[in-house]
Amino acid sequence: MTPSLALSADMLHLAPEKQNMGEHEMTRLSALVAQVLHDLDPGGKKYGPAISYLPGDTENHADLVIEDDTGMRCGFSVDTSLSDQEVLYELADRLPTAFVELYAVGLPLVPGTERPATPEIIGNSVVWKDSAGTVSWTCPVGQYAA
Repeated sequence: MTPSLALSADMLHLAPEKQNMGEHEMTRLSALVAQVLHDLDPGGKKYGPAISYLPGDTENHADLVIEDDTGMRCGFSVDTSLSDQEVLYELADRLPTAFVELYAVGLPLVPGTERPATPEIIGNSVVWKDSAGTVSWTCPVGQYAA
């Protein structure tokens, strides 16, 4: 599979039992996932995981399953009733952990360091920042450039 951060139809799989997830909600969640994936693999040059959406255990939840090219998977649940900002923060917090599990790499990196950035909500934005606080740097999620 050719890596693509455009989240083409072959990368996004909606489980048959999740057909009740509305098209608007699927599009919204896919767009937020795409923002975070852009920052984890700018240009889609290295990883290109497949993302599947499954029914959550509770109402208003979707389970995201991330799969690498070897078939290894990991996933987590997201409350889709939250605001875009809150869902984006949750994705920015959880998807990098999935990358650590699947690819043994912490991303995205704080520029000039080997430390992974962490998400934070600042005002109305979700940004990456240096969790160590030694580098005065932030970047909106979805706009990271390596």
